[in-house]
Amino acid sequence: MRNRPHQLLCGGLILLLATACTDDESGKEATLSATQVCDSTLTPPSAKALERLAATERFTELTGTSQRGDTNKFSLELAAKRLYGGVKERNTCMVYKVGDDSGIPLLKIEFEPTKSHPDPETEVRKADRDRLVFPLGAYAEINGDSGTNLYFTCSTKGPEGTSPYVWARMYSSGGRTAPGSSPGDRLAVLNDVARGLAEQLGCADEAALPDRVPAPKNG
Repeated sequence: MRNRPHQLLCGGLILLLATACTDDESGKEATLSATQVCDSTLTPPSAKALERLAATERFTELTGTSQRGDTNKFSLELAAKRLYGGVKERNTCMVYKVGDDSGIPLLKIEFEPTKSHPDPETEVRKADRDRLVFPLGAYAEINGDSGTNLYFTCSTKGPEGTSPYVWARMYSSGGRTAPGSSPGDRLAVLNDVARGLAEQLGCADEAALPDRVPAPKNG
């Protein structure tokens, strides 16, 4: 269960929104702006995309520790360090809307090394109206109203050898995103977090992820 935000105490004043203050119960930062989520990886355009997805400017992230005692808070350093870990060991960015007590994240972003990726041309031919394929990274797609995938070139070495790509994926539960947002908004957010990880891993040049998401090749 994630820690829920409480009122913040800062300089004797109770604030509902403060980025420099901490939750007086847990010692965790309770409310974040769009530019602060996922280890402050979002640029102003993708931060606006997140705000459109959520129809809010106020967010929280998963905090506390796992059963293993590992911190749940996302950081690029930990995501890179745990890239080859199991599903429960990876450092995942879980973004929630402030005031949403459902326990369901707005977005869940995680990374995994991989030796291959879907072929863009093949997938464009196969894609139906619910799937958009973008000329981004090695392969990028938005699938329906919940799945977003981005593969980028990034050679990393793990226990079983070298993997030439990293698979970045983002899941948003159906119906969680605002009606006024666009599919491209989801990919804009994922692309910026992936760019941050590529820099952390030292493969930004080979990843060649642009700062803006291009138009889809289909649809």
